[in-house]
Amino acid sequence: MLPDQEEWFLLNAVRPFERLANVTIYVDHFTDYTMLQDKLKANPSIDVIKVPMDFASTLADEGLIAPISDIADPAALSRMRDDFILPPLASRGKKLLYVPRKFETRIMVYRISKVAEAVAAYQAYKTGLDSLLRKFDNTGLPGNYALESDPNEWDYFDVLMAGYTWARTSPGPNPGKIGQRGKNYPGTFLGIADRAFQFGATRSDIPSVSSNAVTESFEWEHLFARLKVCNTRMYSEEWSGKELWMAFGDSSIYLSFLTQLDCFFMLGTGENGLKGYFHDDADIDFAIMPSAAPLGGRKELLLNRNITTNGWFWGIGKEAKHKEEALKLIMFMTSQDKQKREFEAFGALPTRKALLAETDDRFYMKKWINRMLQISARQISINRLTLLPTLENMEELQNRYYAIIKELCFYPEKIKTIENVDKIILRYETKKPRQY
Repeated sequence: MLPDQEEWFLLNAVRPFERLANVTIYVDHFTDYTMLQDKLKANPSIDVIKVPMDFASTLADEGLIAPISDIADPAALSRMRDDFILPPLASRGKKLLYVPRKFETRIMVYRISKVAEAVAAYQAYKTGLDSLLRKFDNTGLPGNYALESDPNEWDYFDVLMAGYTWARTSPGPNPGKIGQRGKNYPGTFLGIADRAFQFGATRSDIPSVSSNAVTESFEWEHLFARLKVCNTRMYSEEWSGKELWMAFGDSSIYLSFLTQLDCFFMLGTGENGLKGYFHDDADIDFAIMPSAAPLGGRKELLLNRNITTNGWFWGIGKEAKHKEEALKLIMFMTSQDKQKREFEAFGALPTRKALLAETDDRFYMKKWINRMLQISARQISINRLTLLPTLENMEELQNRYYAIIKELCFYPEKIKTIENVDKIILRYETKKPRQY
């Protein structure tokens, strides 16, 4: 958690339970998966554990978790199954292992007025884009191409067309109006991996940079840089989330792919220190992720809009001494009231079905929050079982992905064709790291 979020959570979800149950709760921290494993092995009697969703199976395999099904009575267990969205990783067979704390996924965020401008103007630039594409992949735009007015219907050709139009109608030395992460950190790695899943990647494909789906993801990353539809500062200044929020604020970008937490920091709520960077929230809207689209006339069978769902579970230590009290704490922290308030405060996407059900705009104080919630719920439904692999050395793979981005995108004009792109990617192939 971010410091402000942790302070809020302790004040609003943990300390009230201490008073209610007349107990004292001690909070410890971990910084990576190995540290979490080591702490649980050294002290298997820890009562409540905040578990990264993509590491949940590993902890269960190692016998470090007491199944919720072994603690809750049948009626309580039935209510949990009715009330929560339960991803497959929360269970094993008929046993419920964890209670979901929160979800996170990326969605497309865009300026409403600027998309309307692109839709109105793109025809004047369509032939030019098609010509440049043909030089790169010998195919160009799809036949009878038209830019859809609803971004929920877009694929990556539509993102490219809108970005190309903005780049040719925006004054200034840096006309690219699409923003993505450009720093060597997990967020940038995840952007490439997410796109690979949209090309049909399996979890075992992600460590292989020359697998078809990962290669196609890098080809699109290069193409965005090559045609200057992205703001080049994202590479030169190594943007992470905060720079994207600021870039929306000063109109350096009109479109990006953001998490729920990103949206809250970018737009602000006026509370909990979230002042925001972009203040015309009536001009911001949200869409599900664009569909993958093949370059070079490839005939793809598995194109989709799936990306990863990330998040956290609550679990109970295998040898916890207060299992029933631990479960009471978990249910208190994940109550509908607590999840609603934390979502309104920090964009922690709820896991209770009632909070993800469609509601009118009066449900939340700010209308953009409700719109963002509904699109996020749609995206999570689309994602289904899409999860990153848990690898022995994820940092090495992240560094390799970033090295490819640098070579393909920092000076894209040096690369002539899609075949040259693929040769560069192939140079970075190496032995796959072991999956947990």
